[in-house]
Amino acid sequence: MGGCAYTGRSKGGAVNARKHRLLTWSILPAAAALALALTACDLAPKQPPASEPATSAPAGEFSPTATVQDIMLAMVDPKADAIWNSVATVVTLEGTEEKRPQTEEDWIALRHDAITLVEATNLLLMMDRKVAKPGVKSENPGIELEPEDIQKRIEQDPETWKKMVHGLHDASVVMLEAVDARNVDMLFDNGGNLDAACETCHRQYWYPDPEHHAPPPSEAEKALRESADAGTNPAAGAWPIPGLGGGGTGTIEGHVKLAGKLPGNTVIRMGMDPKCADATRGKQVVQEEFALEADGSLANVFVQLAGKFPETAVPSAPVIVGQSDCVFTPRVVGARVGQLVQFKNDDPLLHNVHGMSATTNTFNIAQPMQGMVSDVRLAEEDGMLHVKCDVHRWMNAWIGVVEHPYFAVSDRAGAFVIRGVPAGEHTVVAWHEKLGSLEQKVGVEPGAIVPIELIYPEASL
Repeated sequence: MGGCAYTGRSKGGAVNARKHRLLTWSILPAAAALALALTACDLAPKQPPASEPATSAPAGEFSPTATVQDIMLAMVDPKADAIWNSVATVVTLEGTEEKRPQTEEDWIALRHDAITLVEATNLLLMMDRKVAKPGVKSENPGIELEPEDIQKRIEQDPETWKKMVHGLHDASVVMLEAVDARNVDMLFDNGGNLDAACETCHRQYWYPDPEHHAPPPSEAEKALRESADAGTNPAAGAWPIPGLGGGGTGTIEGHVKLAGKLPGNTVIRMGMDPKCADATRGKQVVQEEFALEADGSLANVFVQLAGKFPETAVPSAPVIVGQSDCVFTPRVVGARVGQLVQFKNDDPLLHNVHGMSATTNTFNIAQPMQGMVSDVRLAEEDGMLHVKCDVHRWMNAWIGVVEHPYFAVSDRAGAFVIRGVPAGEHTVVAWHEKLGSLEQKVGVEPGAIVPIELIYPEASL
């Protein structure tokens, strides 16, 4: 997220530079005479061989080399992030920190970022620029459009492309003006417009569904889901392995913590949606990427046993994920393959629930009204399924989708319990959205309670 480097120059350095320029100008006539003498025997311009045609563009015309993807990765994304992150409120266990440009060097570096971002939009408007190099494929097929599909959308409706890019340009110019005015409040207040310009373009060209708001499930769909859910499945809890008595299983009681300096969480800028701002007025809602206690205990870590296990009944009780105060709650949950997940909108405003799956668990459901409940049945194992709200870009949740019942999510104290574990050697795998994965071996004896401590090193950050 860094900005451009800035190197200050001392007064003495400036004087030396001026002396150097004077010296340079004093030797230029002699250098020019020498150059003319050396080249007198070959003054005619050299032409390329007939078999090697010139590849330069005609005078006055552009010859784009970088692709749209290149410009986005090298210029737009890092510079927009740098500007966005330059002003933030971070809540830590020690208190609240206000992140602001502090020095003249900070402002100059930020100005470099803003200028780069503004001019990158002009590069995106150049004709004949390709979206990506030949052969490049989406890293998330089925979730994001392939480059050739994005290229078609731009070519079929170039005016919409221009409109989107101009929107980003105008939002970027305002940020540049804020930097030039050294106005922190202006940076903060207009950051939402920059974010909205980016996301509007993403919706149009990145996702297979440009409207991004699928209709709520029909009554027929609801009836089908209810009939599929009917049966005699046991409730969630402990699931014994068929063929094994209570003495053939044990319990894993664990704790997850982060070592070293504990990071904070950024306060969400709800002003990007006035309705969210009204709903959370007087509250300080943070992007809780790190749910920590003072001793480093870490919540929202999904923990499971690796490997395959005999089939067990899928719980009939649904997993419930709410949307309250414009955030998902809980942020991390676990669910079985075939289990019902219910998403409930507790806010008096529009949300949508978008499952970013690489398998068949993809879904995209609009929830325009408070109290709406939408059902999703997870079809296959999916690792950590990322769920987002496309209306509010900061809203994120994760669902660990697994075939067996041996999983848990660490609580506010960093604790978790996995019951009914078959006796034997197992690998415990922990996952955190920012810290990644940890693995640890554990041996479980019949009827025993096995303690385990999972520690993320400070280097994980």
